[in-house]
Amino acid sequence: MTVRMPMTAEALGRSRFGISPCAEVVGSLRALHRPSPGSPHLMRWRARALDAVPAAPLSLLAALTGSDVYNLDLLTPPPEAAVMTVDDEVAAIAATPVELIEYQLDIAFRGRAIPPAVAESVGGPARLEELRQPMPAVVAEVLDGGPAAFVARVADAMRTYFERVLAPDWPRVLDVLTADVAYRGDRMAQYGALALLDDFHSSVRWDDGAILVRKPFELVVDWAYDGLLLIPCTGLSDGVLLNAERPTTPSILYPARGLHALWSTSAAAPADLGELIGHTRATLLAALDIPRTTAELGRREALSPATVSYHLTILHRTGLVSRRRTGRRVVYTRTDLAAALLAPSV
Repeated sequence: MTVRMPMTAEALGRSRFGISPCAEVVGSLRALHRPSPGSPHLMRWRARALDAVPAAPLSLLAALTGSDVYNLDLLTPPPEAAVMTVDDEVAAIAATPVELIEYQLDIAFRGRAIPPAVAESVGGPARLEELRQPMPAVVAEVLDGGPAAFVARVADAMRTYFERVLAPDWPRVLDVLTADVAYRGDRMAQYGALALLDDFHSSVRWDDGAILVRKPFELVVDWAYDGLLLIPCTGLSDGVLLNAERPTTPSILYPARGLHALWSTSAAAPADLGELIGHTRATLLAALDIPRTTAELGRREALSPATVSYHLTILHRTGLVSRRRTGRRVVYTRTDLAAALLAPSV
């Protein structure tokens, strides 16, 4: 079963990217339900959440992100800028209109009104009832105060989770997300809009003038006139999340590249090299454990060639890398000074 989004390649080319702290919160919360031993950063965040987030906000957020079918779209407001702040996003959550809150709750939970258009899109009321989740007690309790109070509590919980779980690693997360956007933008510029989907995720593909997203229901999203809003996320590994509510531009949250840059815990320390010279440059230095070319570093770290070249130029100018030409290849090596700087953390 699929979600079908008819559009032209030209419309796809008008797609834009956005980086969202709340998307990272939702992605990392999924590890509470699906522990991911193969993703050390998610396991680190899971342990941090269980240790540092108070029980009330954590239980509320866990209850709202446990579904494989639908989680409230209000948890991930569409980014209005290239990089959003958590303050702006939680303000957007708190300002969600009451009618939209009610509508999304109706989609998500059994025992509530059945939205006719949603039921029709998934095969009827009985099928929608199968897809909906039982209302968790913690959600029902918070809803007793009314929809506005509900989203205020959700917004506060999202902020608390971000500050206590993700904020210590946010500079490195932002580096990974920015690198992913740069990589995909470069591919689109070089090879055209359809190149966006080449290594996006196996559940997303282009077919006969439409983007198809594999989901456990059928739906046609026929209002993607300006392409998609694409949101990279370091917390997703098992699929993509789709936000599609007319007339808002449909959003796809997708797995970011280069997650191994988040697997070391030492770089988050205040005295870490990344805080001194920047996390991307520190990552490149660490990757030069053997001599590598710009292209090799770009593939390894999911960075665009232009981004790698820019940072290597600075590292070379400051004496942290050396370079030599071998035929048509320029190979970079870290210097003794760089090795000394890396010694405490590698």
